[in-house]
Amino acid sequence: MSLLFTSSGSVKSTVRSIARHCALVVGLSGVALLSAPFLKSTQHDQRLPDRLLNPKRAESRIGVTLRHGDTLTSVVKRFGIQPPSARALFEKVRPFVNPKSFRPGGNVQIILNPEDRTVESMEFVTDDKLVRVKATVQGWSVEHQDIPFVRESRLVRGTIKRSLYESGIEAGLKPQHVLDLAKLFEYDVDFFADFRSQDRFSVLFEDLRYADGRTTVGRILAAELEAEEDIFDAFYFIGKDGNGDYYNSKGEALRRLFLRAPLSYVGISSPFNRSRMDPIFRSVRPHMAIDYAAPSGSPVVSIGNGRVEFVGWRNGFGNVVDIRHSGNYLSRYAHFSRFAEGIRQGQAVSAGEVIGYVGQTGHTTGPHLHFEFLQGETKINFLDLRIPKDQVLSGEDLLRFAQLRDQQQAMLRRENERVAERWKPVF
Repeated sequence: MSLLFTSSGSVKSTVRSIARHCALVVGLSGVALLSAPFLKSTQHDQRLPDRLLNPKRAESRIGVTLRHGDTLTSVVKRFGIQPPSARALFEKVRPFVNPKSFRPGGNVQIILNPEDRTVESMEFVTDDKLVRVKATVQGWSVEHQDIPFVRESRLVRGTIKRSLYESGIEAGLKPQHVLDLAKLFEYDVDFFADFRSQDRFSVLFEDLRYADGRTTVGRILAAELEAEEDIFDAFYFIGKDGNGDYYNSKGEALRRLFLRAPLSYVGISSPFNRSRMDPIFRSVRPHMAIDYAAPSGSPVVSIGNGRVEFVGWRNGFGNVVDIRHSGNYLSRYAHFSRFAEGIRQGQAVSAGEVIGYVGQTGHTTGPHLHFEFLQGETKINFLDLRIPKDQVLSGEDLLRFAQLRDQQQAMLRRENERVAERWKPVF
């Protein structure tokens, strides 16, 4: 009770004393808080990255996605890199990425100096590598590092309804897979004529998924196609020499001396015929060639490796190209609307290289390719020609190939779609 009924003077004294103590505590706390950054600045410098302690040095990273009409040159120019410096930059990165290969949708990372907004570095992603080029006082320097990825093997099986392309896409293949298939079997299968409705196909391939989130089309591992009641197959095999190539189930390389056809055509308007009625001269004349009907301007390729023996105008042939091949073979392509750029006499050409474009120069009633094939001086029917394979496996390679073939053949004929090892890390 005595505590409750103290004098008013005593109460005032007590209150003043408590207030003084509180002010002292608050003042000391404030000094401690304000002093803390200075007392412990060394400790913070060790723990925090420079870009946080010194915000003026924080990098400015800009992702640039190429639009239609953009080139790598136009992108770097947009950020102030003028032609002399740009050329030096491109020369540095060229061993790792071709600057001309950048297309709409491609991405470039630009890192700017935050103070003067000049380009400090650039980053490109190309396949399995990250390429970084930096500006230094000596000029541009380049470094690269591998991007980890994993593989997934998948099997797609289907039946041809209209074309292999449409049916393949419908079954789950990507456009690149179909193009790779056409390249694989171009020596054996005419993709514009040999397939019929209900022909079957099976493709075992791999996809690559990178640590940066990209997924890309991997290699075809094995494939089986049905065309005109024949079965064509391919298996990717790496020999003891370390080189990989595709072989059929017999261990024969898929590559032949000549392609199956020199162009993508609508149909054969006039086959090899020793007694054909000539549509221009209205008389029976031998047609020792094959006429491939195709739209004007369609690209025509060399059927095999060889050397241009003649290019120019030749009477009824119009614009014509003759190519000499090994084995004393010669292929002749006539009625071109124009020649491919750079095609000249004496030039070496490769199988599949464009040499000209379909036209109707010379004696012709419409656009088509007149194609002749000669052995020595004798014209022969190219469609009847049977060319042996270039290479056949033997010995230890053949034994190892047979084991791989048997495993992948079993996969090609399974009903389940996903096969083999899933997402296997690659180091």
